[in-house]
Amino acid sequence: MNYEVLYFLMFLHYLADFPLQGSYLAENKGKSDYLLFAHAFIWSGIISIGLLYFNLFTISKACSLLFGHYFIDRWKARLNNSGMKELVIDQLLHFIQIIITMR
Repeated sequence: MNYEVLYFLMFLHYLADFPLQGSYLAENKGKSDYLLFAHAFIWSGIISIGLLYFNLFTISKACSLLFGHYFIDRWKARLNNSGMKELVIDQLLHFIQIIITMR
């Protein structure tokens, strides 16, 4: 495993999953599938830029990231009682997505 690539993609993950989504998306993505898709699209686009940088990008990887992120976040958004445990599971699933995509 290339840890340089992993570190960079994890950095991009945190950047795209938290500050770059903005407060409006953060507060409302759980209420609207369109906004949730917009969040997943931004996230997968940022991760795809990292993949492009390391010559690892393919359209199938971008689609996998997009729909994987969308369904993971949709699962979390539909829970009645989403707390720290669910956030940790959500983040671990995104990390697994990134690790799989690096291959």
